[in-house]
Amino acid sequence: MATITLSTAAYNDAKKYAQRQNLSVDEFIVTLINTFARSKDRKSQYVMKQIEELDPELQAMIGFGRGKASDKDDLNGDMARMEYLAKKYSL
Repeated sequence: MATITLSTAAYNDAKKYAQRQNLSVDEFIVTLINTFARSKDRKSQYVMKQIEELDPELQAMIGFGRGKASDKDDLNGDMARMEYLAKKYSL
């Protein structure tokens, strides 16, 4: 069995919290350590895959809005705005 040393204030805070949760101080500290240790492991567990690595159905869903814009596409309305201003001010 290993022993850890806490300041009196930290131990008293842990004791109060453990009592409110109907736990022993030992159970509370072990739960806290396990939760923290596992949360670090979970972060490294998930890695985002490249689109090419996904199933074809998912690729189709993700790629649905990923069309390539050509020069004729006016996605932000710049060309339409310029046409309107040219007509309005006879430019």
